[in-house]
Amino acid sequence: MLRRIKLTLQYDGSAFLGWQSQENGPTVQSAIETAIESITGGHVRVHAAGRTDTGVHALAMPAHFDLEHTIPVERLALALNHFLPEAVSVLSAEEVAPAWDARRSAIMRWYRYQILRARVRQPLGPRAWQVWHPLDLDSMNEALTLLQGDHDFSGFRSSQCQSRRTRLTLEEASLTAAGDLLAIDFKCRSFLHHMVRFMVGTVVAMGLGKIDRDRMLLIRDKGQRPQLIYCAPPEGLCLMQVGYGEDERKEILNAHPTPPSF
Repeated sequence: MLRRIKLTLQYDGSAFLGWQSQENGPTVQSAIETAIESITGGHVRVHAAGRTDTGVHALAMPAHFDLEHTIPVERLALALNHFLPEAVSVLSAEEVAPAWDARRSAIMRWYRYQILRARVRQPLGPRAWQVWHPLDLDSMNEALTLLQGDHDFSGFRSSQCQSRRTRLTLEEASLTAAGDLLAIDFKCRSFLHHMVRFMVGTVVAMGLGKIDRDRMLLIRDKGQRPQLIYCAPPEGLCLMQVGYGEDERKEILNAHPTPPSF
């Protein structure tokens, strides 16, 4: 009998060329599918709640696949972890309704980006983007306030983005500071390609005094992004949680853990 299985995955993105399978290097999707094939002897396609880019991490990435094998679902997580590299782990496995879809059923996604304010490298420090120059947190908070709400986010996506729907409601854009470590949280039903990293790049540009409020509004309202706004590096970004019902949505909106979080 065909069963739909939900997996919750955690991985260090620095070990992979993103989620989606490709021929020129290791990906999370390929690692999971190879592990399933090692157990079942057959190939399956695993679908995730989002396609993280090269170097982006996930604290709790939901995914699903359809399974014909008779292995009990309560044994599946440990069995898969036996065949997976150390950089990725199946935290849990459960059987779900046949119509449940890791991507399409999601109603809330939470990404967190960490920034380390330090002039000296910290090889054993948190996963974060190290920014050498002083940041004005008041300006960064102002930028985040301007991003929150219902907007056309065309000015914050990559040129490769193929989404036809660019108007989104960003339910939260907030900053939490813990010493020299900053965490920026973005919570929305869905995101455009590189949207979080371009938003972070813009917020940091405002914190560095490279752009002001008026220039920020031109990016937000007119999609006019200057060349000095760069895509923040992937190592500071993590998919924290995905919600599938109103209770999980509220849980995500109420979550503001002190960094570091991943």
